[in-house]
Amino acid sequence: WVMGMSEPITDKGSPSPSSTTRSDMPITQRRPSLRNGRCSAASTRVSFQEPMKVADSAKDSAGKLPMWRAEWDAVHAKGDCPYPPHPPRKYQWLPCTNSGPILNALGLLMWVPLGIVVFCVSLFLNLWTWFIAYTYHGGAHGLAASTTLPLSNRIIRKLFSLVDVCNVTELPKPWDEAKAKQAFDAFRVRNGFAEEEARILVTTIPDTVMKPEVWHKYRMTDLASTAKVHYVHVLTAPSKTFVVGYTNFRDFDGTSCFNLIKGFVATYYDGEAPLVRPTVGSPELDLRLDTENEELKKKLGALPALRCAVGTSYTMAVQYGRWLLSRELFDAFGCASPECCSVIESLSLEETAKMTAALKARKLKPFAHLMTTSAEAAKSVPKKYQVERPILLTQVSCQSRYYMPKVERNVCGNWLIGLGTRPTLDELSSESWASKFYTGLIEHIESFSGNAAWSFINQTVYGMSGYRANPRKIFWFNNYGLRSMHEGAGGVTYHWAPTYSVATYFLVCCVCVDGRMCITISSSVVPQGELQKAVEHMKKMLIESAGGEALSTARVGLKAASFAAKLRHRTERSCAKIRRSSFAAATFGGAAL
Repeated sequence: WVMGMSEPITDKGSPSPSSTTRSDMPITQRRPSLRNGRCSAASTRVSFQEPMKVADSAKDSAGKLPMWRAEWDAVHAKGDCPYPPHPPRKYQWLPCTNSGPILNALGLLMWVPLGIVVFCVSLFLNLWTWFIAYTYHGGAHGLAASTTLPLSNRIIRKLFSLVDVCNVTELPKPWDEAKAKQAFDAFRVRNGFAEEEARILVTTIPDTVMKPEVWHKYRMTDLASTAKVHYVHVLTAPSKTFVVGYTNFRDFDGTSCFNLIKGFVATYYDGEAPLVRPTVGSPELDLRLDTENEELKKKLGALPALRCAVGTSYTMAVQYGRWLLSRELFDAFGCASPECCSVIESLSLEETAKMTAALKARKLKPFAHLMTTSAEAAKSVPKKYQVERPILLTQVSCQSRYYMPKVERNVCGNWLIGLGTRPTLDELSSESWASKFYTGLIEHIESFSGNAAWSFINQTVYGMSGYRANPRKIFWFNNYGLRSMHEGAGGVTYHWAPTYSVATYFLVCCVCVDGRMCITISSSVVPQGELQKAVEHMKKMLIESAGGEALSTARVGLKAASFAAKLRHRTERSCAKIRRSSFAAATFGGAAL
């Protein structure tokens, strides 16, 4: 009760078959055979390949979508797609999914004293780090020039290593198993991956397997059980192929994960592997921070870094002072709630072209349109699953702007810096606000000022900020723009997101590949069924509201539906009160007689 435990646990660590849950609480799916914080592969595999059965009352008999992910597992378990041979290792080892009322009250009570302690400790560590960095390592510029961003700081490198990025690419053509393995080996050797760092597995599947089932099952695998850096699982069918990739976020950002698959696909069709991985000292490809840009050096100087040290300490004090005693804090360290849900959707060539033409006519950036419609999707779910003032997080790549030599964005590394703010959902769903945010974002990136310089210094020197204190309040928005695969693939769809171990309120990943807009949305707050309906709502709005007219209509419809639901709820409560009053009057009158 204190920590919000959602169901009783048997002595074997598995949910009791007879246990019941509230309709608004997730089903905690515990892993069996826990020994000192670890579990055996065999027992985990059994639990993973035999999902929790759905109660009769929650079955999809009435045409309604299942609610929680455990029920979604049971639905997809009936599909023809085999489960991945490597089960998840980052299971939910905490005996709860969220903080209960007592712990929340304690966190609020201790907010100020814990904030003061966090501020003092953080400021001391930041000042010491600042002194060492600018005395012996050339400051932020020297650290960033030595390697790619996360590798320059041990704290953020450790945090990023807890995250695996999963992607699924569907090709409308069959692949040959032997040729796929040969192409992957050639690509691995060409880019300097050792055999234990990058591996491949090929499996034959029937044509009945669809991409949503592949995505749902294969995002439940951990990279650590297969390879150190990059792992590819190829599913071959008679008329199509799925290429599933897993990549360590410490070494490669989201764009790089796409480029790794793109290079592999190109190797399969061309027979020659491209070089996409920069190597320090390599005469062919070695990207370094621009050391001749004096303006860049000035903005990475000691005084801006000192201001950043104080500002970061204050932010951490406010955020971690509030959430230091919460269950949600563990989400930032790969211990996310096991109910993390995810949905994929894509627009056809015609739908994408229609949307793009309408946006061009209105001179509206796709970034703003995607952000607005995704926020509208977040507002379409029931009120209890909404975060009214989320933490907006978006990331930009420094590779094409600050690193030399200038090459196309087909290379692989990690050059991301996080930028964000704290809007309301209404602001996020406003086209004017989103357009203004995008304009400011581009201005900061191009001039290396404002949040761009602050985030670069913070990530390179200090390693982390207070924004990760409660990931379940983060609205993580990614738009990777226009991308393409090898033309021999025949036009692909590509979806990606962090695996099940990452928790957010709303994680939106958008990319237009080969003329098709692909959308992936994940959440640890919104249930699977509601998330499915939200993504369908977003797809509809992407097309219809691109012209600007349907957006206001959709908002009016949402407000009308919300008002109708409130009115119905109040009517039901009033009727219940009348019935209780009538019953009491009849009982009292009968007793008097």
